[in-house]
Amino acid sequence: MRYVITRNITPGFPGLDSLFSDFFGDVSTTKIPPVDIYETDGEYVIEAEVAGYGDDDISISVKDGVITISSSTTWKERRDRARAERRMISSEIRLPEFSRSFILPEDSDHEAITADNANGILTVRIPKLKKAEKGRIDIKIGR
Repeated sequence: MRYVITRNITPGFPGLDSLFSDFFGDVSTTKIPPVDIYETDGEYVIEAEVAGYGDDDISISVKDGVITISSSTTWKERRDRARAERRMISSEIRLPEFSRSFILPEDSDHEAITADNANGILTVRIPKLKKAEKGRIDIKIGR
């Protein structure tokens, strides 16, 4: 399974991002949740670290052989409303929007993907298509 990690880096100014992060704290608006990806005999599994995000905060979609795991824009809006309703004294918890995409293997069953979110780990199970059994195949002639 292949994936691409994208990060916003200021070209031509290496270290500038760390200078601002050291001075102002992490002001990043993008989170790239770390993942573990493994394979068993019957499935591929993606485990993503999504602590703080509930089931309704995460979207999983498949399009053109690519699976995307992301936080929804409604989650950001809901979080911003909740913060506005409170009298924040300190706000250090960062749960920004995120998106991770992975190219699915050809032998994955896109129609049977399942997901579970427990203890801060999102587990996405992608079953493998069953291969035709090797051996003798009887073919009927006619009807």
